[in-house]
Amino acid sequence: MRRGTRFLAAIAAGTAFGTPWPTGHGGRVRALYLGNCLRELDRFLHVLMDEIAGGEPIRPLSLHHTTANKLGGHAHARWDMAADQARLNALCRSRTCLFHHDGWVRRPDLPRGRWMTAGWPAPASNTLRRYAVGEHLHLSGADLADTCAFYQHLADRLVRA
Repeated sequence: MRRGTRFLAAIAAGTAFGTPWPTGHGGRVRALYLGNCLRELDRFLHVLMDEIAGGEPIRPLSLHHTTANKLGGHAHARWDMAADQARLNALCRSRTCLFHHDGWVRRPDLPRGRWMTAGWPAPASNTLRRYAVGEHLHLSGADLADTCAFYQHLADRLVRA
């Protein structure tokens, strides 16, 4: 987990994110790449939770489709996880938006909603950024670095618990 977050944080600090979001094929490639980066971080955390649990069951398996649900059922996590789960769910929606829709917001958080919450904070805020349906989601280098720090912080907390 630590190597993965360090690797992606180094990419986030690189010059590729200093350029505007490309259009056409370049935009699709960037969206796929970033969606895959987010998917890998999520997978690392998912596997880490399996390893920490060892042979212990983590509540019924039907709850563990997402990493957020798995975190909620983790016996070793002894803190209020609501905000962490909300962010993991938002990252899942963001990942789907990037990977399957080239970064175009197609689905809101709730049925008949107008907004999708992204998995990273809005500029100069502690609240997660929201994008209107039809808007293009942009993941900046700072957003990716913040997301790496979030995943690493969760991993550290789980290991300590």
